[in-house]
Amino acid sequence: MRFNSDEELLNKLSAELENLDMQYADVSIPSLPELEQLIAAEAVERRRRRRKELLLFLLLALVLLGIVIATLSSAPVLYWSLQALFLLTALGSLGARRRRRKES
Repeated sequence: MRFNSDEELLNKLSAELENLDMQYADVSIPSLPELEQLIAAEAVERRRRRRKELLLFLLLALVLLGIVIATLSSAPVLYWSLQALFLLTALGSLGARRRRRKES
């Protein structure tokens, strides 16, 4: 959309800004105590969520550590074979990526 003059553009912009103001005219601003209460509630919720995530992380870490220890104690050959397989896979993928970068 092209405007013939700056005045026309300014009028259109002013009309759109008034339209925007009218859409948000009925929004009430919370009072200071309400805002403080909202912030405090959000802080409590964040703390609770952070604590839940930490407990979930610790539980998962303990489960994985238990699986690794059980595998190591019951089948050490299988454990070390898997460790070597993962290491070789990681090194192979790094080598393949490096070769692709050189070719590009």
